[in-house]
Amino acid sequence: MPIRGRSLAHAVRIFVDYLNTVLHSTVTQTPLSFEVVPSQNRANIRFRAHGNSTTAVLATRFGRMGLYIGQVCEAPRDADDTYILRTISYRYALYRDGIDEPILRWEYVRFPGANAQYCRHHIQGPIAVPLADAPDRHPSLNDWHLPTGWVTIEEVLRFCIVDLGVRPLSPNWDSILRESYERFKTEFSPLGEA
Repeated sequence: MPIRGRSLAHAVRIFVDYLNTVLHSTVTQTPLSFEVVPSQNRANIRFRAHGNSTTAVLATRFGRMGLYIGQVCEAPRDADDTYILRTISYRYALYRDGIDEPILRWEYVRFPGANAQYCRHHIQGPIAVPLADAPDRHPSLNDWHLPTGWVTIEEVLRFCIVDLGVRPLSPNWDSILRESYERFKTEFSPLGEA
């Protein structure tokens, strides 16, 4: 069942509060916040500082990195006069400290442009891809939209802890992420929606 609220702001508040509980128990105390764009019936969720988008700083075994979490949600009203939260797009990204281009980014776009033929769920980054037939030319992963399927925030946080070596904020981080993922699948995700 998807998240429902009395308004777009109420539904987004439920989601953001939930995400902050997970984040604050796993990798960062930096809170996500949201802003509603009434003219579009959409809300933007992200880390913010002084009114601007920012990243949460992570101490990894490779040095400091920034974690970016951004989602755009909408909430159409149903017949019961409640608002049903849906993700329109997401972008989860990792940045090297002091570098503006993300080293990895997972993205989803529910409604790509009319001429867009790329995979709606994809990963990209400035990573050279060596091709045997073109040893002198290495396309970048940014040149492709490598398909991924849905990528949940829980899986990105797990990647940060397991692969990047971020020290978890709770000894129970694994069960927190597992339970959160199950809750996402059973309580927050409208079955059959893409």
